[in-house]
Amino acid sequence: MTTRHRKASRPLTPLSSMAPATRRGLALAASSGMAITMLTSGANAASSTEVADSVGSLDASLGTITLDARAAVATNAAISVSAGAQEVASDVAVEVETADQAAARAAEEQAATARAQAAAAREQAATAEASTTTTAANPGGSSIAGIAMQYQGVPYVTGGASPNGWDCSGFVQYVYAQAGIALPRTSYDQGAAGTLVSAAEAQPGDIVYYGYHVGIYVGDGMMVDAGNPGTGTVYRPVWGSPSGYVRVG
Repeated sequence: MTTRHRKASRPLTPLSSMAPATRRGLALAASSGMAITMLTSGANAASSTEVADSVGSLDASLGTITLDARAAVATNAAISVSAGAQEVASDVAVEVETADQAAARAAEEQAATARAQAAAAREQAATAEASTTTTAANPGGSSIAGIAMQYQGVPYVTGGASPNGWDCSGFVQYVYAQAGIALPRTSYDQGAAGTLVSAAEAQPGDIVYYGYHVGIYVGDGMMVDAGNPGTGTVYRPVWGSPSGYVRVG
């Protein structure tokens, strides 16, 4: 009679009846350092059928545990400390840059204000200086010009100083005397009797001064003068190139 020997089999444990996925989950949980409460001594004494009945619930619990572990690992990987530090450093750099730009703008505005104030001060100083150096207007200019216009046609007489006849300086002396202003007799002396101004500054009543000849400016580039025996006392444009205009008073 032949005797058959049973093949030696591995001893059964509560894990033997678990599905391979469940065993792998337990291994993963154990390797991750998680504390898992293993089967108690009562469970060890349970039958294979009871173990098999509990496999589903255990597998589900392990799946939840491993899912939480993977979520925790994924979340930790997404939040990088070094990236956060870089972000904070970037924010600080932007704030510093903005503050520097604001300070630069403020400094530029202050400099522009200072330049504007300096320019205004210079303009005021120039205006004040001009007002102190500009010759005052001829107080009786209009009346002098009006008086001169009344004597058109009076003949030219050398050395004369009345409406009966006069030369250039006699005419100017007489007209000014009618306005209450005494002038020297000769043209050169009359030129030194007041302040010499330019043609652009000339006003009615000023003396048109040539040095050797004088007349009375009546405005708009016109004058009245006793030119010579051929012209007599005449109203005409300022002729030639006067040395200037003399403002008396």
